[in-house]
Amino acid sequence: MRKRKDFERREGIKSARLVVIAAEGRNTENIYFESMKISLCASDVHVEVLHRDSNNSSPENVYEQIRRFMAEYNIEDDDQLWIVVDKDKWKDKMLSSVAQHCAQNSNLRFCVSNPCFELWLLLHVEDIALYSKGQLDKLSVNKKINSQDTWLKKRVKDLTGHYHESDYDAMALLPYIDIAIERAEKLDVSPTDRWPQSIGTRVYLLVKSIMGKL
Repeated sequence: MRKRKDFERREGIKSARLVVIAAEGRNTENIYFESMKISLCASDVHVEVLHRDSNNSSPENVYEQIRRFMAEYNIEDDDQLWIVVDKDKWKDKMLSSVAQHCAQNSNLRFCVSNPCFELWLLLHVEDIALYSKGQLDKLSVNKKINSQDTWLKKRVKDLTGHYHESDYDAMALLPYIDIAIERAEKLDVSPTDRWPQSIGTRVYLLVKSIMGKL
């Protein structure tokens, strides 16, 4: 059996807790977490954002990316490996399969946004608790409204001035991260569920882990 390698952690500190992130999106999530890594990462946490070249973005493929990392490196007991996916287009059966893998390994974390990651970005700049039922319905369905944008992408773009999934200013959102956490926690009305069954995002848990608050 091939011997696993020790992962080189932040500034060579062996005791740093490793937080590994594999996301469904090729760019959107990575832009955000790379920005956090620069400016909001706790001193005893090392964040590693995994990148991929293919368009295979299913929850199972994201899990496989994490699994390959675990096969290559030694993982310590307190290390966390996060699978970051959207609920929107995936069937419950596929999500359940990945959730089961996570339940069987204490290092794995299943981080789902319903309907998608842009909800987390939106929570930095708007409180959806103030939305009308009609607005909540539009957010939940998140229908594509033009050739580039879904309802949520367009909303983030309108509120921030510029947004594209591969080009946006995550650093400008980070000063509002605490209010985003607070809003996401309020949305998580059933935290024992494997993922949010209605509008919600578990990204706040990953963010708190990176900041050393979890």
